[in-house]
Amino acid sequence: MKTFKAYLEEENIDEGFLRIIQNSFTKLRKKILSLLKRLEFGKTVRINLNAVSSLSEEKADLKSRMGYYSEFCTAYELSKIITSNKASLVGKSPDDLKRIRDNYKKDKLLSKKNDFGKDSKKVPDEAKRMEESGLALANSIWSDMQKNLQDLQIIDFEIKITGESGKGITKADIELVARKKNTNEIVDHIEASLKAYKDWNINVSNSTFTSWVINLLAPDIGGFQTKTTVDSKVNEFVKRYGLEKQMKRIQDLQAGEDSPAKLKKKIGREAAKKLVDDRGVYIEVRNLMIDVFEKQYSSRKEEINNNFLKLLGFDGTDDLYLSVQKQAGKKVQVLSSRSSEKFNEILKNMKKDLNIEFEKSNSKVNTGIIFKSGNIILFKSNFAFRDLDKVSQFVSFKDWV
Repeated sequence: MKTFKAYLEEENIDEGFLRIIQNSFTKLRKKILSLLKRLEFGKTVRINLNAVSSLSEEKADLKSRMGYYSEFCTAYELSKIITSNKASLVGKSPDDLKRIRDNYKKDKLLSKKNDFGKDSKKVPDEAKRMEESGLALANSIWSDMQKNLQDLQIIDFEIKITGESGKGITKADIELVARKKNTNEIVDHIEASLKAYKDWNINVSNSTFTSWVINLLAPDIGGFQTKTTVDSKVNEFVKRYGLEKQMKRIQDLQAGEDSPAKLKKKIGREAAKKLVDDRGVYIEVRNLMIDVFEKQYSSRKEEINNNFLKLLGFDGTDDLYLSVQKQAGKKVQVLSSRSSEKFNEILKNMKKDLNIEFEKSNSKVNTGIIFKSGNIILFKSNFAFRDLDKVSQFVSFKDWV
C-alpha cells in the first residue's frame, strides 16, 4: 500500500498546495492521536475527518471567493422572496442562509487575516456587486419557477447550496426544489449554475492541456471520479487510441522540466511567460491538441460533440443564470437559460448536425472554435491560455439575453 507521501509525490501536486495538504494532515493526525489517548474500555470517541474539506477554499483567490459569496447571496435573497410571497420554505430558513452569507463575508472576505494583495482594496465594492447580482439572480430564478407552478399554497420549497447534493457530480451552484406538500412529488426543480460577471465575454471552462483532450475524447478516463495520475490517464488514452507522440508531448508541455508551470517556479512568472512566448510553446501545444481532436472527430463525431457541450455547460444538465454588472450600483442584467429564447434556440440547433471547427493562425495563439449547425454558425468560443499551464474557453453571451 502506498504511503500518503508517496501518493502526493506521484500526483505531481503544486508545491504551495502540497504544503497546505501536508499541514492539514499533520493537524488531523495529532487530533486523532489526542482523541485516541482518551479512549477508555467500553467508551467511544468521535473523530471528525474533515481537516482538508476546505483545502480549495484556503487556496482560493479573491475571484473564487466572490463566486462562493455570490451563491450565498443568491440563496439568501431567494429565501426572502419565497417567504415574502407567503410560500412554504423547508430546510434552511432565511435566518440560516443570512448567517451563512454574513459569516462568509466576515471570515473569508473582510477579515484582516486575508491577504488578497493588490486586490484587497476591491473587496468592499466586489462584495456589494455580488450582493446586487445575487438579488437579480434570485428574482430571475423565482420568476422562472412561478411560470411552471399553479398553486403556491400546496407547495414546499427547499434551497440547497453548493456541495449539499451534487458532491462534484453536478455543476450546479444552487438548487431550488418545489414539492407538493406531504409528498415527495417534485413539481419543479431548478439546478442552477450561477455566475456573476462584469461583461458578457465569459470563461466557461478551464482545463490543463491533457485534461482538455481527455475530457473531450475519453471523459471516463478523466473527470471527478477518476483519481489516478496524469501519467496513467495519458497511458490509458494512448492504449485506446494511439497518438502516443502527440499525447506524450502535450503531457511534457504541461508538466515536464521545460513546461510553463515548471519554468514559472524556476525563474518567476514574467520571465517564464516571455520565454514561453519566444519559444512558441502555446502555439505548439494548441496545434497538438487540435491534431489529436481532429484525428478522432471524424469517426466519433456525435460522441465528441456531446462531450464538448458538457465541457461548456451547454448540455442542459443545469439551468444557467448569468448576471452582468460593470460595477456596484450599476444596472444588473440577467440571462436565464429557462427564459432566453435565443439561448434555447441555440441549444436546440446544437443537437442538429453539429459541426465543430477550429479557426487558427500559425503566428497567433488566439484561436476560435466555431460551432455550426450544417453551414449556419451558431456561436464561436475563444480558445486561450492562462496561468501558464491552463487552457480556457470564452463565449460571448451578449446577444442571447
